[in-house]
Amino acid sequence: MVIYRATKYDSIEPLPDLDLYTFYFKPNEFNTKFPADRKVVIDGLTGKSLTHSQVRDLSGRMAAGWVDNIGLKQGDIVASFAPNHYDHIVVYLSLLAAKCTITPGNPMYTEAEFLHQISNSGAKALVTVPELLPVLLKVCAKVGIPKSRIFMYGENDYQEFKSVYSIMSSTRDIEYPVQGLNSKEDVAFICYSSGTTGLAKGVMLTHQNLIAQALITMETDKHAHNEHDKSLCFLPLYHIYGLTVLCFNAFYKLLPVVIIPRFDLKTYLELVQKYRITLLSIVPPVAVQLSKDPLVLKYDLSSVRIIQCGAAPLGKEHTDNLLARIPGYLIQSYGMTETTSAVVQSGYDGTAVGSVGIVCPSVECKIVDEQENELGDDQEGEILIRGPSIMKGYYNNPEANAKTFAEGGWLKTGDVLRFDSKKQEFFVMDRLKELIKVKGFQVAPAELESLLLGMPEVNDCCVIGVYHTDEATEYPRAYVVPAPSLKADENLKKAITDYVAKNVTGYKRLRGGVRFLDVIPKSPSGKILRRRIRELAKEQDTPVKANL
Repeated sequence: MVIYRATKYDSIEPLPDLDLYTFYFKPNEFNTKFPADRKVVIDGLTGKSLTHSQVRDLSGRMAAGWVDNIGLKQGDIVASFAPNHYDHIVVYLSLLAAKCTITPGNPMYTEAEFLHQISNSGAKALVTVPELLPVLLKVCAKVGIPKSRIFMYGENDYQEFKSVYSIMSSTRDIEYPVQGLNSKEDVAFICYSSGTTGLAKGVMLTHQNLIAQALITMETDKHAHNEHDKSLCFLPLYHIYGLTVLCFNAFYKLLPVVIIPRFDLKTYLELVQKYRITLLSIVPPVAVQLSKDPLVLKYDLSSVRIIQCGAAPLGKEHTDNLLARIPGYLIQSYGMTETTSAVVQSGYDGTAVGSVGIVCPSVECKIVDEQENELGDDQEGEILIRGPSIMKGYYNNPEANAKTFAEGGWLKTGDVLRFDSKKQEFFVMDRLKELIKVKGFQVAPAELESLLLGMPEVNDCCVIGVYHTDEATEYPRAYVVPAPSLKADENLKKAITDYVAKNVTGYKRLRGGVRFLDVIPKSPSGKILRRRIRELAKEQDTPVKANL
């Protein structure tokens, strides 16, 4: 049996038996080194900021308010849908201190997508923004969340809805250690992911999962700590990448983070220059913009020393172009929501182009073939992961758990990797799973296929991802068998494209286009033969251009 383990890191175990709130505020090497009035979060658009001590005070009193004034109880699930706010950290920490579970999600969802997550998670309360109320009020009415349990991000009430700040206790705050939580069993976050297939499922991440992930990061990055570092966050704070790297791990290190609600290249460049940002956390499509857009050359980005690129591999061409403009260390990593972010990461002492690096501390990996026979060096196969950051499981979904976990507690990732014996590093080769990665977001073909099959114009269909080289991302493409009475023409393509666009959030749209077939290839058991469709797509597209 070939099991890959960390080769140059110290183990992070045994893990502290703590709740997350206590973990972040108890004395550590960072909060004892830096002053309590050090700014830890900064609003990039307004300049508002919070210090470490202010976050402690606000989150503690807000936590008491959730319990005393709102009546939230241990284990209650609270949904959060909002663009990035500089005080996201306060809301998250306050709910954790109140012994609640948070289910964060994409504010760009459609009504059906909001309904799926809120109803599936069983959320008892909601924190959001005024712009989303028209759709979320409909959803809350359907699932039974009363208006008195809907709260606003920011300092201001909105109509009858209270600001999270207005519910704070004026007489007490929550002290730590928080009593009555089991770090290994109690769930801190339910983050929705499509996993290896199908509709989005609730990934249960325990307090210990997130503590393990933080300690993994502290160990892998220990030679990169710099007291003058600053980071810039556009990555969504509901996505595992932004949630761990730029929300909680940054707070643990007292790393100042400038936060913006979404990516805009000009704003991003202005803030890198203004705040002398040293650490960039990006995804491949942003790397492409930084390496190609002429606007980048108008700004001073010389402060940047480390670029971390995650969510999908970045190829050699884009790597070379990016580092030619912004010299520094490029760190790539491999992980997923189910692993609480990175479990394989490249180092700061040089790595092969295209590699995602080596195994993180206290993590174990193995490579298997389609029959789950174990493979070794230089052989491509599905990577299985085991370690303290692996999720507890999918929420209320024993069937998915049975399919996802192998004997011995190994998580089946659905990703094909290879360990290069010469370079002693891992390379991502392919995906066994059907998921389409659109700019770091997961799109399940089954979801779009179910939507398409609800159209009377569609007899059968198959959705795959097609790679757009210029933007370094995949886009969904639908292969459709039209109803017999219909003509397979541009009008039908537009009707299908428009229908999907009205029913899903932006990144799930059919930007890879619509193609028509006489029949969808299937196995004798009726399973779609996606490999044949992918081969057909490669024949049709050289290179693929997105249908924007």
